[in-house]
Amino acid sequence: MNATPLLRELQAAGVTLSATGDRLHVQAPAGIVTPALRQRIAENKAGLLTELHRPHDTTTDDTRADLLALADRLAVDRTHVHRLDDDGLALLAAVGGGGMRAFLLAAEDAATRQAGRVPLDDTAAIYCQHCGPVYVHPAIAAALPVVNGWPRALGCPWCFVRKVGGYIPRPRVACEGCRHFTPDTLNPPAGMGTCGAGKGMHYPMQHHGCGDYRPKGTDHD
Repeated sequence: MNATPLLRELQAAGVTLSATGDRLHVQAPAGIVTPALRQRIAENKAGLLTELHRPHDTTTDDTRADLLALADRLAVDRTHVHRLDDDGLALLAAVGGGGMRAFLLAAEDAATRQAGRVPLDDTAAIYCQHCGPVYVHPAIAAALPVVNGWPRALGCPWCFVRKVGGYIPRPRVACEGCRHFTPDTLNPPAGMGTCGAGKGMHYPMQHHGCGDYRPKGTDHD
């Protein structure tokens, strides 16, 4: 049985396997090796021993070691390195140090977004045609056309989070700039209005996070 997928899974979880003859040694942080996982290791012991005894490409091993060291220097989760297969390692070895750094930072950035958090350097607010108001790196915002005060984009780094139904932290917006907002004409002194996207009643200048915000002059949904 091919035990490579299980070996990769264990490495990604921070589990270190080693072999001495027909004995399999397991090292892992506390709580990682559950009874179910231990059973899987036992059931795949023969395949794991075969993989561990197989001669390894020293270039691949060196590349993984370089990536792990770089991940530590960048304070990036080592899991991104452990998930790489030999083909991925070979590709990164070919692109060199700059490519390795870019890969690790991009992987960490993507993981941060998947967790529903804004990467530390993403301090600029833009309007994405599909995601609405989102935070991005200032360099991205600076390259976009500005319409009605908003840097506009046809897509953004948060699109993959939206597609899987993930949480997107929002820049704060005010209803007075949204095309969904209709001021209350029956009781103007109250200073409120209704959201056409079904978000209830709001004060025009009250700032809040809203994924349905559509700047005035926006024709798409």
